[in-house]
Amino acid sequence: MKRVSRLILAMGLLLTFGLFALGSGESSTTDDQGSGNSEVSETKANLGDYNIEIKSCRLATDYEGKKVVIVNYGYTNYSENASSFMTAVTTTVYQNSVGLNEAYVLDDSANYSGDNQTKEIKTGASLDVEVAYELNDEVTDIEVEVKEWISFNDSVVTKTFTIV
Repeated sequence: MKRVSRLILAMGLLLTFGLFALGSGESSTTDDQGSGNSEVSETKANLGDYNIEIKSCRLATDYEGKKVVIVNYGYTNYSENASSFMTAVTTTVYQNSVGLNEAYVLDDSANYSGDNQTKEIKTGASLDVEVAYELNDEVTDIEVEVKEWISFNDSVVTKTFTIV
């Protein structure tokens, strides 16, 4: 249900921005130097109104006993409104260049606190967020990418972890 709400919000914003751009009669071009349109290679960076840090990861098991990786993110909100990690950014974790699905881990196993993904925080507040992903195998490195959820630039925070 939340994904449907996010999709409706995104389509509404895109329509609003599209109508604004058509009516403005102005156009501009920018280069990648200082425009925010280039890829960020750091593990901590500002993505729009949010500061994101890819902190760490650890192995755990899901409710079926399968191996998962839990990635810990630092999230700070600098927007004018309260927002949650889930509505501010999107995360993708790759293993062998294939995206991993989010996993379902019981909150009491592995001290997993997945509920922070949806907690709204006010301007200037910070929160550690954990997201679990199903592993394709238990030996191949994972690459974590975070992008601003609604954005017109290509900025991304990345970090590679070795699975041990």
